[in-house]
Amino acid sequence: MFNESWPWKRDLGRTAERLEGARLGLGRRLDQLGDSDESYEEVTEALYEVERDVMSGSFAARRLLGMPSKVTKGARATTAVVGRFSLRQGAKPPDLWDALGDLEMYDMGRPRTATISANELCNLFVHSVIFRTAWTLEGLAWEEYWALPEDDPRVEAEPTEFVGLLVATDKSCRDHVTLVSREELVRVFRVLAEDEVTQLKSRRDRKGRVHVTAT
Repeated sequence: MFNESWPWKRDLGRTAERLEGARLGLGRRLDQLGDSDESYEEVTEALYEVERDVMSGSFAARRLLGMPSKVTKGARATTAVVGRFSLRQGAKPPDLWDALGDLEMYDMGRPRTATISANELCNLFVHSVIFRTAWTLEGLAWEEYWALPEDDPRVEAEPTEFVGLLVATDKSCRDHVTLVSREELVRVFRVLAEDEVTQLKSRRDRKGRVHVTAT
C-alpha cells in the first residue's frame, strides 16, 4: 500500500499532461530530430519518455484502484472505451518477434468497440507483449487513416498526430489487439489524479474482517 496517495496522484496528473501534450508535440519533436544515425539515440529517448509515462502511469493508477482507502468508489468504477481488432481467421497469434512487426495477423479493417474497466485498461499495459504507438494525420481518425487506399496522396504524408497505443497482453493477443486512444488514457489518469477522498467508512464482516469504503 502507498503510505500517502497524494504524491502519486500529483505525478499521475503530470503524466496525463505530458501525454496530452504529446498529441502533436511528439511528432514535431521527432520531425526536428530527423532520421539520421546521429539522431537515433534522441529519437529513442523521445519515444521512451512516452512509453515510460504510459507504463508508470498505468502502474500507479492500478495500484490506486486496488486501495479502497485511496480513491473513491466512483473513481474505481471508471471505464474506458477502446477499439479491438480481431486475430484473422487461421492466423497464428504473434510471438515476441512478430509483436515488433506490422501486426498483419489482425484485421485492422474491422474495428469493434468495447468498454472496459480502468483496471483492465491498466493491466493491458502492465502485462503487454504488444506495445506500439499509433499515428494518424492531424484531424483524421486513426481507422480512416489506416483505411486510406494506396493511391490516396495522404498515404505519402508523414503522420503527425500521436493518437494512442496498440496494445495486447500475452493472453489477449490470442484473440485481438486493442487500440487505446491517447484521449481515453489521459481521461482515466486524470479521473484518478483529481479524485479526492473526503470520508472513510469502515465495517466489519461476519468473519471479523474490516472493509473500508472511500467517498
